[in-house]
Amino acid sequence: MLSVVVWDNIGNVLWGMRHKESFGENWLAKLPPDDPAAIDRSPRLEEMFTGYDIQLHECKTLAEVEQHMPDADFVIIHKEMLPGDVLAKGKKVRLVQHLGLDYRGVPMETARKMGIPVAATPLINYLAVAEHNWALIMNWMKHLPQHRVYMQKRAYEQEGWGAAPSLKIRLASDLTLGLLGFGEIARPMANYAKAFGMKTIYWDRVRFPELEAKYGVEYVEWDELFKRSDILSTQIPITPETHKIVGAREIGLMKPTALFVNTARGKLIDQPALVAALQNRKIGGAALDVFYDEPLPVDDPLHALHEDLSYDVTITPHSAWQGHWTHVRDSLGIWDNVMHVLKGEPIEYQVG
Repeated sequence: MLSVVVWDNIGNVLWGMRHKESFGENWLAKLPPDDPAAIDRSPRLEEMFTGYDIQLHECKTLAEVEQHMPDADFVIIHKEMLPGDVLAKGKKVRLVQHLGLDYRGVPMETARKMGIPVAATPLINYLAVAEHNWALIMNWMKHLPQHRVYMQKRAYEQEGWGAAPSLKIRLASDLTLGLLGFGEIARPMANYAKAFGMKTIYWDRVRFPELEAKYGVEYVEWDELFKRSDILSTQIPITPETHKIVGAREIGLMKPTALFVNTARGKLIDQPALVAALQNRKIGGAALDVFYDEPLPVDDPLHALHEDLSYDVTITPHSAWQGHWTHVRDSLGIWDNVMHVLKGEPIEYQVG
């Protein structure tokens, strides 16, 4: 019997391999209609490993991981910190697989000493979030909703054609992007900013000096990030320690013209403090895909702010992750590597 330890409190590791559990009883009807062969390329877990006797341990805590480690053949983690002394108990481990390129939670030196290969598969899901995040920023800089109203009202008849100062269009290269966190969503964001000639600063609980030149970013302390950013984008995970980590104090440090962006988790933010700052025009706008309570209550004050273009607030329904089969492509990358090891084939995305 093969023992597979999965430590993923978000659920991405298995989400794309459990269509029925993800989409309900009528899951077949929810496959993309433009891709009739999709089911053949996105098998369920039990179908993929037909002929193999696999025991799956879905762990929620480090204690559970440690309990199953001695018998583990494969260890799969996502956004967790695996101590080296726990991995060292896995004398049978054939592969440590991390979901996502930000594999800071993998004890690489321990794996190296034990001769265990490590792979980090990219998250298509996170690339989709980064793209959505950037679209929200561009929407704010170029005032696209205001453009639509401007054209609908034929406002150019009064203001003139080709020059519309009332639209208050911003230039990206004049602005500083601040990244709260520098993981797998923030890094492509830094690349986008670099392409637009923006200055980018970041804060993370771990500094990445080896990545700063590559991405053209500058590390700053917590308060400085809020003070200097023209656009403050939140890209950290939700944990007990990060619950409401951005509160009234941090929002009060921001420039009165700055945009606050959150496509990470709503519970990272003191949402009433953010709403108050927006209502009182203490900051220059917000772009939010996530909220403290979801679905967003229909009478939440953020709706009114979104509907009044003068507040520069854009809200979307936690849809940033969406793209063509993002969840399936994420999961398949992991389990394909497990199958590669079982078949004696080279693994993909090996990092150690």
